[in-house]
Amino acid sequence: MKTLKLYMQYWFVRLLFLIFIALIGFGSYFYSIPEFTWGTLHIKNLYYTKLENMPTWLYVAEYFIFTFLIVSVLLLVLITLYKKNKRIRKKIRGKYTDYFATALVCSLYSDREFCFEVNSLEAKAFKKALRDDYAKRIFIDEIRRVRVQTIGVVREKTLKVFEACHFDYLIRAYLHSPYLRKKLFALKVIADLQLEGYEDYIIRLTRQKNNVLHSEALVTLIKLNIYDNLLLLVKLKTKLTVWDINIIAKTSVDLNKKDIDYSALIQSGSPEVTTLGIMLVRLNERKELKMEVMQKIGDTNELVNEEAFLAFVFFVEDRKDYEFLIERFELATEKAQISIIKAIATYPDKSAAIRFLEWVVVNKSFKHKLEALHVLLELELSAVAQFRRSNDPLIRQVCSQVLDINT
Repeated sequence: MKTLKLYMQYWFVRLLFLIFIALIGFGSYFYSIPEFTWGTLHIKNLYYTKLENMPTWLYVAEYFIFTFLIVSVLLLVLITLYKKNKRIRKKIRGKYTDYFATALVCSLYSDREFCFEVNSLEAKAFKKALRDDYAKRIFIDEIRRVRVQTIGVVREKTLKVFEACHFDYLIRAYLHSPYLRKKLFALKVIADLQLEGYEDYIIRLTRQKNNVLHSEALVTLIKLNIYDNLLLLVKLKTKLTVWDINIIAKTSVDLNKKDIDYSALIQSGSPEVTTLGIMLVRLNERKELKMEVMQKIGDTNELVNEEAFLAFVFFVEDRKDYEFLIERFELATEKAQISIIKAIATYPDKSAAIRFLEWVVVNKSFKHKLEALHVLLELELSAVAQFRRSNDPLIRQVCSQVLDINT
């Protein structure tokens, strides 16, 4: 019923705008004819006698002015309603935020079980405060924030308070509502309170074209412990954006997920999921998977290739690894190449490192030259000095910039 009410509210507002636009169009037609007839319906235009001899441009100007006045009145009404609604919400937030926070803390740290059905003056006052949907959202948000910031018994009690208040219907209605902000609120509550029973619909939301909703739905699924190994991402076959990959990786690391099937992610067949798998290998320092990462270097997909290079650079440890990176240098993206140049600073074979860096200075772009000279400055000052006499003005410019910065 709550969901139906939200949809009716959503479409009613849009229907009013549609009717208003249609009336403007119909009015321009009706205003220019002596009489409108539709079946047995006859409507006379009382202003037609004044308009029939009027020039077209004047008629258009007059009707435009009339429409502008109507629209101005409508906008004034809408602005007034918006400000009124904003004042009401501000009043509710000011009145009940501290009240709800205090009531919640008292409930969580007392020996009494929270019960919404208690027929006492205190319980009646609390129920009265929760009559408005906005007030309910404030209280639910307090519960959510306390749960995120606490552990143990207090954390478990937050869920009991939520269940005792019977807020499940509101979260379900918000999740299915046509309003984006309500959907996002519901997803955040479901994720932080670990509410069950919504997974199927959230999976459907991951296929939405709206990037914000799509990403929030994915993060919600990741936060629910039932998908701890992240294999859901392989089954979903949903195309991930770069933002999705980064936010999922950050969420997984923050939650300290242990049961991630890295190999399945890397070999998923989806470039985006493979990129995520490699990124998680790097972030979680799973060095034993270095060879699997190595196999993805040179991949035709730029995202996979770049992340594979970045991960391998992170795990580089012996001479063979450095030689491999130098051999594959031209296959790397610019970001990965810069990362390789920085890593060469720890190459055990100093002479080989200097030769490679000198090659970069001579053959690559300004950004590469700058980074290579910075590393050369650490390894061999004389190698940098020789570039000050280079015939290439760009090399001399970069060299002067590096030496000026470090003087």
